[in-house]
Amino acid sequence: MSEPVLTKPKRKTAADYKAIASQLLADISRLEEQMDKDRAESERLKIETQIIKKHTAATLSQLQEQIDRLSKAGVA
Repeated sequence: MSEPVLTKPKRKTAADYKAIASQLLADISRLEEQMDKDRAESERLKIETQIIKKHTAATLSQLQEQIDRLSKAGVA
């Protein structure tokens, strides 16, 4: 077996660090945009869920009223 060849890591220059920092800032910006979109979608879904819950409650109430009317009429 041969020994692995170890190389010294290349020293980074100021330009390398600036490029890394720029990339990190771009990544942060992209993630913030996605987070804002996700937050807006979450809020939209919460509102939609509340609307569905209200419609469901109204439908259940109507059905219960019909059951009560039928029970009083002696049909059920």
